[in-house]
Amino acid sequence: MNKKSFSILMAALTATIFLFSGCNKKSKKVEENNPATMSLGAKYMQSQINKAQEQANAATEPSTNGLGISDTKYEEIIHKSLVTKGNNYLIKQVLNKMRAGEEVIVAAIGGSVTEGAGAATYTQGYAYQFKDLFIQQYASDSSKVKFIPAGIGGTPSAMGVVRYQKDVVNAAGRNPDLLIIEFAVNDWLECTNTRGMEYIVRNALLNNTAVIMLYAAATYTNQQAQIKPVADFYNLPQVSISDGLLNSGVNQEKDGKVYYSDYVHPTSAGHTYMAKCIMNLIAEIDASPADIKYEIPSGYHNENAFKNFSTVYADTQDKNVSISAGDFTQKDDAIQGYMHGGKCFPENWSRGPSSASGTTDNVPFTMTLNCKSLILIYKNANNDSFGKADVFVDGKFFKTYAGHEEGGWNNCMIVMIIDEEASSKHTVEIKMAEGEEDKAFTILAFGYAE
Repeated sequence: MNKKSFSILMAALTATIFLFSGCNKKSKKVEENNPATMSLGAKYMQSQINKAQEQANAATEPSTNGLGISDTKYEEIIHKSLVTKGNNYLIKQVLNKMRAGEEVIVAAIGGSVTEGAGAATYTQGYAYQFKDLFIQQYASDSSKVKFIPAGIGGTPSAMGVVRYQKDVVNAAGRNPDLLIIEFAVNDWLECTNTRGMEYIVRNALLNNTAVIMLYAAATYTNQQAQIKPVADFYNLPQVSISDGLLNSGVNQEKDGKVYYSDYVHPTSAGHTYMAKCIMNLIAEIDASPADIKYEIPSGYHNENAFKNFSTVYADTQDKNVSISAGDFTQKDDAIQGYMHGGKCFPENWSRGPSSASGTTDNVPFTMTLNCKSLILIYKNANNDSFGKADVFVDGKFFKTYAGHEEGGWNNCMIVMIIDEEASSKHTVEIKMAEGEEDKAFTILAFGYAE
């Protein structure tokens, strides 16, 4: 609204108030001094003047944040994203190490938002931007801060629990000092019902890692309500991007190219907002008195929780696991990879089409182990040379899984094939379904709880 338009509107509204008030100068003066005595018409028109004035003021405020709102409003919605500071002891320990110039490892695990999808380049993703801001604000020696990116597209926390040791701890060379967890936009109907999430959290805390739970936003909402009880149980610091954006005035339309680049992935400016929301949490904690030393709850939030969890890849040596690969003796290189380089599960078991590999006998992959829960990860191929495989548990047919579906992009599929209250010995067989013997199938990895 320009000045001329605003002046005309104000004049019209003022004249209308005068007409609606129906009072002389003396009574009008009383109304001005005592708003409670104003007529309904006068009150309404005054509210319209106030609203117009606010809009005019907002239109003249600077907007440099890329989200189409004033910088004042931008700061407000950053603060609004703070759900809780939780227990701040572990994060304050990280800040002390940063300021002392000690080695600090920062890691972020999650889905494609954490990987940096939607930004102009993945290094403009929120996790990378947060790392840079964090170093700039708190590190006395930037060379001592190491960043471990562990996001990969289309994956829920059930896959995160399988990847955590490999992609975070092993990649860092030790347990990280600070861990951001972001699976809220991927955890729809995930197969562990937050038990995988709880294991990641508890395992990190047991190793003195400060954990921040981050709830990313999506046009289809997220799973904050499902995950938050776990985060609350462990008194974790929490940031909600969706809470911050609610009623913010930011264009959140799909493909709007303001906050969202599509239905879920932020633009570069959206990723910047996410990074600043996490920095706001850190600043609030830094300015707060130190909490008492963090104590991990003695019990678990979830029933039948994962208390001991292990992963199995083709090169894993695990005395609890016996494997006969059958026809699945090849390695599949056409698998989902990370934007920062490398493949998610390079040590896999793959069976090529019979025309290429000669695997016409359909010899099953067989695994025997002691467990109470078992997660299978397999490939959803982008071509129809891949077919369907049957899974048998303890000699009984369990389910058929398709190694190729429309829309597949060599992405990972995560399913639970064993889930019991107590650990016992099990045998799992995987072989091509009837009529699919000439097709390929790739087993990527397993994760099991004892």
